[in-house]
Amino acid sequence: MSGFAETKIKSVSNHQANFSWSPEEYRTLFKRVERESQSVEEEARKQAHSRAWELAKQQGVEPIRDIKELQGDFWPEEEGVDEFLSWVRAIRQQDKVGTEDE
Repeated sequence: MSGFAETKIKSVSNHQANFSWSPEEYRTLFKRVERESQSVEEEARKQAHSRAWELAKQQGVEPIRDIKELQGDFWPEEEGVDEFLSWVRAIRQQDKVGTEDE
């Protein structure tokens, strides 16, 4: 359990209020809340994962079987990296100018 929770439990138990729970009961409560929170997060993750697989299935997406399937063919072979980087900078500059005008 976190130091924060331990400190809060001790501070509540030191007050002369109408709290009748022992520090151990508070620890149990905090642990239960933490477990339930983790359970909710895990369920949300599983649902998101399931939705992603369902969407991929609907769109006909299949697993990649060879890394070469990811290789792009959008840049001419005769142009080098410097030309590509210049092109990227020019596109970014155009985008920057376009958003400033809006």
